[in-house]
Amino acid sequence: MAAPSYDWLDSMIWSVGISSILIGVAALRTKLSQGKIDNYNEIAPLTYVLLLIGVFLFVSGLALGIIWPFPMSGGVYNVLFSGASALGGIVLLSISTALLRNSDLRFISYLAFFFGIYLFVAAYSIASYRLTRTPEFSSVIFALLGLSSVLSLPAVYTGNKTLLRVFGIVVIITGLLWLYEAANVTYGHLAPPPPTTTTPKTS
Repeated sequence: MAAPSYDWLDSMIWSVGISSILIGVAALRTKLSQGKIDNYNEIAPLTYVLLLIGVFLFVSGLALGIIWPFPMSGGVYNVLFSGASALGGIVLLSISTALLRNSDLRFISYLAFFFGIYLFVAAYSIASYRLTRTPEFSSVIFALLGLSSVLSLPAVYTGNKTLLRVFGIVVIITGLLWLYEAANVTYGHLAPPPPTTTTPKTS
């Protein structure tokens, strides 16, 4: 029996890259005081984009766990992809919800911090168990996403311009690498199946 399709995985990776770059650009432009954005009108349009991406990643993560589209892995990739996607969606939904009301982002940075720890564990597991077709690169991009999440805590909590810039640059670089991975996954998923050969019948 054919495994259920999982071709939306590339869209999930694109979403991670896009949202990372947008958050990075916003961090470079943001002025924070006590966890709230001073130049809110400049950043407000980002709210709805992150909200939509957050919903997509959260629902997609749940779907991966329920549909279980990677039976040959024994569930390893379901844990890896569904967990990261669902938790990442929760982080984005939390950010966008706070931005809607220009609420204090400091508590959400704690959530992002612990999500980063999760990603570090995932990155270490990818490298240790040689998961995915390119374990070294996959481990690096998961680790960078984890670093971005961890850096959000000191950057947002202090509102320090230098920390915000460092955070923004790291997140943008991370997003670009995820987009590179997304392009490769899309290219691979669109490859046509090999032609089937039929054995001629012998009388």
